[in-house]
Amino acid sequence: MTKKTLLILSLLLALGMVVVGALVASRVPATLLLPMHWNMHGEADHYGSKWTALMSAPALTLLLAALFWFLPALEPRERNLERSQGLYLSTWAALLILMTAIEIVMLSAALHWGLGAEQVITGSSGVVFVLVGNQLGKSRRMYLVGFRTPWTLASEEVWIKTHRLAGKLMVAWGLVALLAALVPISSVLRGGLFAAGGMILVVVTMVYSFWLWRRERGDAQASE
Repeated sequence: MTKKTLLILSLLLALGMVVVGALVASRVPATLLLPMHWNMHGEADHYGSKWTALMSAPALTLLLAALFWFLPALEPRERNLERSQGLYLSTWAALLILMTAIEIVMLSAALHWGLGAEQVITGSSGVVFVLVGNQLGKSRRMYLVGFRTPWTLASEEVWIKTHRLAGKLMVAWGLVALLAALVPISSVLRGGLFAAGGMILVVVTMVYSFWLWRRERGDAQASE
């Protein structure tokens, strides 16, 4: 899959969501409010008009397409972004899956399909983490993509080793999210597992990158 292919796919997906969303919006009551955010208990705590809800995913899809299309021009280390094409393209494709899931949730609410919104979003997020995590360890040092701690940006070796570990953790987090979306557990437990996975990923990645940097610095000083 190429950058151009993903751009075309993004535009077609956004167009399809706009058409379907408009058709649905024209058939439901004008005053209908659709849930757009859910709390830890799986209860909707923010609503929007039918047009706002149904057009949010296509709007975000177009925004993401523009961001990813121009990212190479914005990245100072463009050469390293080229060497990280797997991560770049996988992240773009994975976010398209997430946007599709969000639109399905909106359509379900409008048409009373009865889909569990938090389960759909959690499951699709799990797919995103698995796809991105699978490519994370192959990335090279950049400013706009990846885990950009002071220590990963200071050393290519620290970046590579940190992202190899982070990639494994992200895949594991994604699999846990997928499992949590499929099994019949409470919304609070599902949300807690999701949040805990993110915290573990961030904390372990930061601590590990710092430890690697200190060890590399110590080795350099010892060899002088």
